[in-house]
Amino acid sequence: MPSKTHDLLATMFRETREKWGAGPFPLEGERAASRAYEDAYRPVPGVTDEEIDGLVPGARLMTPDDARDDVVIVFVHGGGFRVGSAKAVRGIGAQLALGTRARVLLPEYRLAPEHPYPAALDDCEAAFQHALSLFPEAGMVVGGESAGANLAAALLLRRRDAGDARALAGVLYAGVFDLRPENYARGSWVANAETDLILSPAGGPIMTADYLAGQTPDDGYVSPALADLRGLPPLFVQVSSAELLLDDSLALVTNAARAGVHVELEVWPHVQHVWQAATGFLPEATEAVDRTVAFIQRVAEGRVVDGAALSGGPASFEEVM
Repeated sequence: MPSKTHDLLATMFRETREKWGAGPFPLEGERAASRAYEDAYRPVPGVTDEEIDGLVPGARLMTPDDARDDVVIVFVHGGGFRVGSAKAVRGIGAQLALGTRARVLLPEYRLAPEHPYPAALDDCEAAFQHALSLFPEAGMVVGGESAGANLAAALLLRRRDAGDARALAGVLYAGVFDLRPENYARGSWVANAETDLILSPAGGPIMTADYLAGQTPDDGYVSPALADLRGLPPLFVQVSSAELLLDDSLALVTNAARAGVHVELEVWPHVQHVWQAATGFLPEATEAVDRTVAFIQRVAEGRVVDGAALSGGPASFEEVM
């Protein structure tokens, strides 16, 4: 059963939808609403939040007290490639920083339709490289939510194709992983239209048109669910069974598993799209990010996939017999 706080939020979302409709809304209106949401963040004790130079203006660095130097997290905001900002995911960033003791870089990127693909992905890759320049001994965890999860997955693919082995893991919250127009007319994009109180099915084609500006959606850097995922680091995926993007995550996870990638999938009932953003307020959100922290800790300690890092047990037949 969902928490009382979840039911309260769901009622608010439902009343808002009944009043204003399911959208999509004019772009400037969506951007204004996104800017208003940024102001909901309250500083978290034990985490320093500061704007960072050298990247697209607005990028932020969340630094926990007694920060470790062996892991850095790059976490990318969502917003359908058209809205959103690094400020909007500071709640997630702060909880990840506190839980893992790792610095969390929140990139800003140029938005569509003014700056279509590959501008956003280029900016995220620049943020990854910038983090490496600041912390050259660190392994990198790349994450994101919604469209940011798409960019995170695409960034992991780009770094793999460049022969870069510094990415330790990927954390993908409710990503949009298939931007083909036909994807928006089937599966969970249709079946969950009533239960998803955040996203609108009509928004999918607009997102594809604005982000791609006529470029093909079949490219793996655009639609990671269609890519060859062999060689990616361990992935941690969370999605709601009630949201439009359920099938996108299931497709990516299935493809990754068949490619031999370590994947941990959590499908949560009832909750809304990117519920993790309400961490510190919504119990389901705080628990979801805590589970992410546990995954990152296991990766950092070599307890995911890499059996050579594990200790205990016999190492030879002589020890067994």
